[in-house]
Amino acid sequence: MNDKRMKDALEALARRGVPENTNLWPNISARLERESPMTTLRTRPFVAILIALLVLLILSGVVYALGRSLGYLPGFGLVEQGAPIRVLKEPVSVTRDGVTVTVKSAVLTSDKSDIYYFVSGVPRSAYPEGEAATGGCIKPPYLRLPDGTKMDVVGNMLPIPADVTEAVFVLPCIFNTLPGAVPENWELPLQFVPAPPELTVIPVTEILPSPSPAPEANATIPPENPLVITKVLDIGNSFVLMGEFRYDALGKNALTDGSSWWIKDVKLIDSIGTEIPPTFTNDIEPPTPTSPNAEVWVYKVDKNFVPPLTITYEVEHTSPVGAKEQAEFEFDAGQNPQAGGEWIVNKDFKMGGYNIRLVSISSSSYGYSFQFKADPGASANWISVDIVGYTPNCGGGGGGDDFPVEFSWEVCFAEIPGSSWEFPKGNLTAILNFQAVTREEKTFQVEWSPDALFVTPTPQAGLCLTFDKWNQVTGRNDTLPAGVSGKLVTTVNEGGMLPAIYIGNLDGTNLQRMDEGSWPSLSMDGTRLAYNAADGIRVRDLASGQTIAIGTDGYRILWSPDNTRLMFTNTFALYVVNADGSGLQKINTAPAQVISPTGWVDRQTVVYAVMSGDGFTFTSYNLQSGETKSLFAIQNKAGYGAISPDGQWIVFADRVVGEMNWGIFISRLDGSERKMVVEPQVSTAFNSFWGPDGQWLILNTQDTKGENRAVLVNPFTCQVVSLNQVNGVVEGWSR
Repeated sequence: MNDKRMKDALEALARRGVPENTNLWPNISARLERESPMTTLRTRPFVAILIALLVLLILSGVVYALGRSLGYLPGFGLVEQGAPIRVLKEPVSVTRDGVTVTVKSAVLTSDKSDIYYFVSGVPRSAYPEGEAATGGCIKPPYLRLPDGTKMDVVGNMLPIPADVTEAVFVLPCIFNTLPGAVPENWELPLQFVPAPPELTVIPVTEILPSPSPAPEANATIPPENPLVITKVLDIGNSFVLMGEFRYDALGKNALTDGSSWWIKDVKLIDSIGTEIPPTFTNDIEPPTPTSPNAEVWVYKVDKNFVPPLTITYEVEHTSPVGAKEQAEFEFDAGQNPQAGGEWIVNKDFKMGGYNIRLVSISSSSYGYSFQFKADPGASANWISVDIVGYTPNCGGGGGGDDFPVEFSWEVCFAEIPGSSWEFPKGNLTAILNFQAVTREEKTFQVEWSPDALFVTPTPQAGLCLTFDKWNQVTGRNDTLPAGVSGKLVTTVNEGGMLPAIYIGNLDGTNLQRMDEGSWPSLSMDGTRLAYNAADGIRVRDLASGQTIAIGTDGYRILWSPDNTRLMFTNTFALYVVNADGSGLQKINTAPAQVISPTGWVDRQTVVYAVMSGDGFTFTSYNLQSGETKSLFAIQNKAGYGAISPDGQWIVFADRVVGEMNWGIFISRLDGSERKMVVEPQVSTAFNSFWGPDGQWLILNTQDTKGENRAVLVNPFTCQVVSLNQVNGVVEGWSR
């Protein structure tokens, strides 16, 4: 699965109920990105995500019948052509005690409603301390209509009656804030007016897939294909394919014999062998499933393929063999377990004919992780751990390979604000579960081709990396351009609580594992590494191996040009500190905003991004004079950008009108000479990195399997080079 796209789609669904200045990704993304193939198989995230999307997207039960004249409103979904559309007359904001609640927009049709709001200015102290803390507000917002009716403001709201021209948006409290920490009971009066003529609605053509030919008389009827296309929409520059994976078609006992069907991978490939990345669109309702055992899917595919298009599901069928085995053990977690705790166990268990050693147990703010080392092949079976008397709210395995010799099992507790989960403590009894299984790989395919020819959209002039170009280069093993070299710092998922940090040459040679941590940053001269570990920021001298603890936590760590200082954030504040840990300085930024460090223009001038409305504003700050200057605004959920080594250019991700994804751009620091370098159809991370000479960029892109594909791009000449020799996610590039 493509974690980035899934992350983006789910975030877009949920953003209406989460304050825009609540940056959840410093901790959450590290946990998502360390999932291994073993985790993927055991926790079946593809199915879980589809179910989550299904629940969130079909709450209104909207089904569009063939024959209706449909239109598509990007960001909202399907509407009936010619039917009245209303919008918010103007944005409404209320500020109390430095906290601002804004209702930015609204779209109202006869089928559903959409209210987009955000919150800014909430101080960090208003939230519970720690990932496992509880007690934050979870009351949802609602609209109060003139007759007193209350309508919940959710991702897919019920339609607001046509005769209602005004309502009051009520926010009982700000999500996850502690009682009394910030103002509560917000009320914002809204007015709804007819949509302006310039509101663009794209005409939609609904296409029913061609029926399968009837079998000939006396012919052997093959087993039913569980993969079915049920509907196709033409929405201008894209097709939306809808369908199901029908478990009932896998056999009469497919879901009742204790076995599991895991969708390992999904591929869309055109007739010339090009893999087409699907977009998991969040503004079009999926069709109603034909049975309880059918999983609905919706893929948005840009019109840049050569038909026919083949959808392939790679599925693993895992069946239990024999009786389940269990073994009991104990460990004392103490009455106040802390993050970073570790218990060395080294206890052996004989299960299923394998020796399975419990090496150690570690604790975090999330729960407990059990580390194992077993005979080869043992981890191909179902192995899990339960703590007697406690109910976890998540769990999963991790390891470097599909079925590694060394692997782990994690159980999580009390991560959800307001939940009743109890964190295990004291002398604990745990049960190791072992179930032998057999595994069988199966592949299912369905083919689709439009009845009529379609026109492929013309790429924007000047683009360096189009989707077609990306498809060409990622399959190659390119040599580096002359004179291009340096060190890369990368992170690799190895199954731990934090990813492993590696440093190596740009050509993939001399790779060395440094430590486990997040947000690694190489000094400009390539001699020192800064990163965030379990105990906060560390700085490591690469020649001597000596490591210094800065004494504070932080992320988005960036070195100064002279390699003497670090800039970092803790989400709500910006800091600069000397590389030896002395001279910690808090930058005088706007209070209580999400702060994202961008880079250093020179030794005394830094650039950071401040959340403002539905995006971020790049801002420069002079460390000597204190002069602050707003540069320009972008729209992405992280505010990330990077300054070129000469301080002249900035690279950033920004939303593109009419697209679900973002493009990668460069511009001068004032926003002038803006140029799109990578089109939105290429799956990229927010972060891009300049090379030491300021002429090249490294981009982290992903294929449809979620595998990282580093690409080298010269944004000035548009030369593109694959970096298939790079393992993991690139986090920085130095001399």
